[in-house]
Amino acid sequence: MPKVFSPIEVLTILQSGDLDQLVGGLEDEHLECKSAPYNLKQEHDKMEFAKDVSALANADGGIILIGVQTEEDLTVHGDIIRRIGCFGQGLVNCGQCHDVISEWVLPSIPGLKIQWHPSVGNTSEGIVSIHVPQEACEQKPFLVSRVVEDGGKINGSYVGFFERTRDNALPMKPPELRARLKDGLRFNKLDSRLESIEEIVGKIFTGSAPQPPPLSFEQVFGRVQRAREAVGYDGKPTFSLAAWPIQRVEFPSLFESHDAAVVQLLENPPRLRYGGFDISTGRRSAIMEAQFRRCLIPDHKLLEIWRDGPLICVVPGDDSHLCWGMRSTPDTGLRINNLALAETVYLFCDWALKVYEHAVPSPTALKFRIALSNMFTNGRPFSLSPFRPNTYNLGDDRRPAQRDEPLHVEETVDRSNADSGEIAYRLLSFVYAWFTFNASDMPYVNRETQPPRIDPAQFC
Repeated sequence: MPKVFSPIEVLTILQSGDLDQLVGGLEDEHLECKSAPYNLKQEHDKMEFAKDVSALANADGGIILIGVQTEEDLTVHGDIIRRIGCFGQGLVNCGQCHDVISEWVLPSIPGLKIQWHPSVGNTSEGIVSIHVPQEACEQKPFLVSRVVEDGGKINGSYVGFFERTRDNALPMKPPELRARLKDGLRFNKLDSRLESIEEIVGKIFTGSAPQPPPLSFEQVFGRVQRAREAVGYDGKPTFSLAAWPIQRVEFPSLFESHDAAVVQLLENPPRLRYGGFDISTGRRSAIMEAQFRRCLIPDHKLLEIWRDGPLICVVPGDDSHLCWGMRSTPDTGLRINNLALAETVYLFCDWALKVYEHAVPSPTALKFRIALSNMFTNGRPFSLSPFRPNTYNLGDDRRPAQRDEPLHVEETVDRSNADSGEIAYRLLSFVYAWFTFNASDMPYVNRETQPPRIDPAQFC
């Protein structure tokens, strides 16, 4: 299992000089590693440096380490530190780094520290850290004040906004940036008065609306399509998951406050392990159209709870999530990471069962549906293997999809004895059958129980 370091733990190791203690650490939203220094003689590298530092400041703070090499790990959603590449102190000019940030990032980042840390084994060599303290984030948003165009020209008429998510510094599209800054509402955290009005409106709609008939599959599917468009995945490889009750229900507390149990489940869904392939967005939810709550990372992930029952999750179908670390190319087509597949399905089933504990009336039966869409790339089929992923067996018994069409799997579940592992097993057995595998070929299964079920202990 990888080590998960807090910023304080990283700083403690740096101060000790025993830099090898960093080896095995997981790169995440608070820790970014660069094997080589930024070339601050190049304008493009200046922009990259400003992007990386501002992205930490726009999230929750953290540390960038220069001189630390990472490798992709197929069993966790992130890179692992494998080697410390110490270098001489003069290779990075910390004063120049400060000057670039001051010139390229607005406003200035309070408390920003850029330091060289000598190794205890050889004090003439070490690594550099850029520390963005958590307190600095109170001053966000931080903007990159200029953009380097493709021809290398600096354009000071445009700004960039970046926010670190997991181990990526994601750019923000103009419409979302506008929405976050509109009327002074920074970072999409609604003004408390507006949020209260929205919650009151939601309660009114919930209490006064006539009870319509149960939702049809076509209605739920339409909402899934809307969710794909909202996250920016229309026409892109997508893994979507949905659940809904066969009878009409309500979530009475969905619009009450962020402290409501069902809202907490939306904003903090279950995780099995740090760096796992979970469905969490790490985002505060917003009420949409007085009908549902949504957590959204644009171009990455979405999670929704509708007041009338459906639950929807959308994650990338490519190497950002479902095919993580599988070295998919235009020639190989998309290669599914079967650990990402199993863990995501299991966690969605587990989350859904917990959410429906707050539904009124308590649903007697649920439908679960998973879908893989737009997974053919450059005419190449996507593929699946039954072996736990590692760098040596990426192609072993890997079977391609037989037809260029979405893969849809649906199961009806009796909620009175529902088990997340059993539901996940039933869904995944159809997926493996679609690739011509027998259920006995599926990994991560406890077959000593009857019926068999996906065993989360096997994910580690």
